Amino acid sequence: MSGIFNAQQIPPAYAAFPSFAHPVPFLPGQPDPRFANPPPPYDDAYGASVLRNSTGGVGCEPGYNLVFAPEYTKVHVIRSRTAPWRIPPGMSTNFAAYHVPCNITLGEFLEGFGATNPIPRLNRLTECTTGHSGRWYKGLTIGGDEIAMMGKTLKQMGWDRLRSGRTGEKQVVWLWITKD
Repeated sequence: MSGIFNAQQIPPAYAAFPSFAHPVPFLPGQPDPRFANPPPPYDDAYGASVLRNSTGGVGCEPGYNLVFAPEYTKVHVIRSRTAPWRIPPGMSTNFAAYHVPCNITLGEFLEGFGATNPIPRLNRLTECTTGHSGRWYKGLTIGGDEIAMMGKTLKQMGWDRLRSGRTGEKQVVWLWITKD
C-alpha cells in the first residue's frame, strides 16, 4: 500500500476509529489538504458559550489567539421551565455543563446566559443542590435588580476552581436561570 490513499481505502491503522474521528494530520506530499474542524456547537439561549468575533464568525479571527482566564469553575445550568425543586424526585433533568471564568461578574454571567429581560428583577439565578433520590433543593436566589450582587465575581460567590466535583473537592455549581 502506498502512502497515498483515497476515501475508499482506509489504512488498517485507522480502520478501528469511527468515521467522525479527526482527519489524519497533513503530511508533506499528501495530495489533499486537511479538513477544517466543524464549528463548535452553538446554543442561542446561551450566547456566551461561543466566542463571536468582529467579522460575525465563531472563534478567533485568523491570526489571533485567545488568552484564557487564570481560573475557571464548573457550572451546570439546569434547562427546565419548572423550578428544579418542584420537579418530582427521580425525574430526569436536562442541563448544560460549562467551564466559566471565575473573574466575571454575576451581571455578566446572567447576560451571557440569556437573562436579558429589560425588567432587571425578572433576571434571576438560583443555586440548587441535589439531595437523595434525585430531589433538588433551592439555594440562594439572586435577582438582576440586586446591584451590589451583580457586581460580585463568581469567585467572590465561592464558585472557584475547587468546585470541580472531584473526590475531596466541592460539588460543581448547579444553577437555574430565569428571565420571566
